[in-house]
Amino acid sequence: MEDIIRIKDLKKQFGKNKVLKGIDFDLKTGERVVVLGPSGSGKSTFLRCINRMEEPTSGEIYFGNTLITDKNIQKMRQDIGMVFQHFNLISNLTVMENLTLAPVKLKLMNQEAAERKARGLLRHIDLLDKAEAFPASLSGGQKQRIAIIRAMMMKPKVLLFDEPTSALDPESIGDVLDLIREVADGGMTIMIVTHEMSFAKEIATRVVFIDEGKIIEEGTPEEFFAHPKTPRVKEFLEKVL
Repeated sequence: MEDIIRIKDLKKQFGKNKVLKGIDFDLKTGERVVVLGPSGSGKSTFLRCINRMEEPTSGEIYFGNTLITDKNIQKMRQDIGMVFQHFNLISNLTVMENLTLAPVKLKLMNQEAAERKARGLLRHIDLLDKAEAFPASLSGGQKQRIAIIRAMMMKPKVLLFDEPTSALDPESIGDVLDLIREVADGGMTIMIVTHEMSFAKEIATRVVFIDEGKIIEEGTPEEFFAHPKTPRVKEFLEKVL
């Protein structure tokens, strides 16, 4: 498998607050990487730097052989999609308009083709009847599933999930995890920040643990959960498992 993303000495600070303190990381095509760590450890900032929702303070991030800071930001976000904790649907647009706006605007497809693809995805997740609804009328789980297929409309090469179930009620979590599982099983390269430990064990090909802005341990799910190497990870797992 080839590296699709390479990160060298990534640092990010907000004022005097150093959130990321030098991260080196490679993501291979087809990998499913789960990013774990305590609140405030820098997990979400890490993902947001990869997607350029945040600009790194220093360091290098490559997508293929291209430095992402040299890459057109719209093209880069087409290649590296992101699903957020709080859905980020546009409230004054219908579901169909939310799904078709970006691919049509970026000329990835015409309006007719975009609507046809959107209807197919909505039908697949049993929400075709919500095509003309506005986000305010939807449940949290419905919004998040629509946010995921909105990202899929762009045909990304990598999909980042930033705590996609943390704002949901327990009944909705299963539906969203099922959709993420299906996306991953389809061969999508993904990175996901999550607190759902059983899901992490199941879906990950690799687990990365971030604490205080640094990667302090990584490995297969079997290694990570059954045989943690560092006292910090052992302490973390004792609290969450």
